[in-house]
Parts: sequence; C-alpha cells; structure tokens
Amino acid sequence: IAYDSHPDGVILVTDAMSAMGLVPGNYQLGNMNVTKDEDRVYIEGTDTLAGSVITLDACIRNFIQFTNCSLIEALEAVTLHPAVLLGIEKTKGVIKPGADADLVLLSDDLFVKRVFVAGEEVDLESIDVQVTEKFQ
Repeated sequence: IAYDSHPDGVILVTDAMSAMGLVPGNYQLGNMNVTKDEDRVYIEGTDTLAGSVITLDACIRNFIQFTNCSLIEALEAVTLHPAVLLGIEKTKGVIKPGADADLVLLSDDLFVKRVFVAGEEVDLESIDVQVTEKFQ
C-alpha cells in the first residue's frame, strides 16, 4: 500500500538482530538465550519469536517480488530515499563525484558480492569469522 501510494517515499530497512549471518544453533545474545534457524530467532525452548535475521539484500529481493517494482526503485529505497530523509544525499545514497564511496556490489540475483567503505574493499570473509567467533 505504501509503495503504491508514494513510491518515492518508500524506505527499506532490516530489523535484523546480531544473530544475522550465524549458522543455525543456540546462542546467547545479550541476556537472552536464543535458537536461530535459517531465517528466524526464537527464545530458546519456545516458539516465541525473538527477532529477525533478514539481510537487507533479502529485503530488496522480497520488495521486488511483493510489489513488482523495478530494480532501480528497490535500490533507491535502500540508498537514495534514506539519505534524502536524513538530509545527507550529497554524500550518501548516490554515486557521483564528491560523494562517499560506500558501495555494495550485488550479483545478478541480488546477493551481496562485494562491499566498499570509503572506497576501500571490505574483506567479507574476515567479518564473517569475527561475527561468528563473537557469539560462539
């Protein structure tokens, strides 16, 4: 409904908790013991949802599937629109001279392949290892 009424105002976000990216299993997140499956986190020993672990690239894929919007519209919903809302569209959410070189390269099927922060490539494998080690 929001997309149909005002597509230029749509902003996609994820409410993923810190278990995002971890393999399914049991973890302690803060003071809560949780069980993570492929796409959800439950309070351990219950069927009570503790939170989401959806990634932003999955949000993009879902948004396109659910709304039939264009790829450009979906990408603007995670880049330009949030930057405009925050008043930082001169340096964030755009690719142009003078803007920060924070970029994400997606595969043809819209999965994150490479990430650049301030023009420097981020070692994604190193981040995965650091996150996994933190919660094991």
